[in-house]
Amino acid sequence: MLDQLLNEHKDTLINALTSKLGVSEDQAGGFLVKLLPMIERFMSDGKLDAGALMKGDLSALKNGLDLDMLGGLLGGGKDKAEQGIDAIAEPISKELGNLDNPMELLGGLLGDGGSDDLMEKAKKGLGGLLG
Repeated sequence: MLDQLLNEHKDTLINALTSKLGVSEDQAGGFLVKLLPMIERFMSDGKLDAGALMKGDLSALKNGLDLDMLGGLLGGGKDKAEQGIDAIAEPISKELGNLDNPMELLGGLLGDGGSDDLMEKAKKGLGGLLG
């Protein structure tokens, strides 16, 4: 699912990384190619609160990823990876906000539970997928 988002908005995400971080297009592309599958795995393992992501809370995401490796792709370390995640968060949030049901996209990553289950968990205050 996230790969579809990447394919449709790759130029926007790469531009966000190059303009905000001063990295090359190759570095930005390499970062995205590694980051998005990590996020998908993290979500499918039930370790990410999609509701928090929708609200812009990236802390759980950042805590669950190999930031040193991702930062190396951008020519830096952990801090550079965090800056990269922050740089693409706004365009991704904007695109998710344009969808009729953004939880459907995020829920599609979770398999059988789907978006209805995810939304129900979030509504009950169970901390979404981290609960």
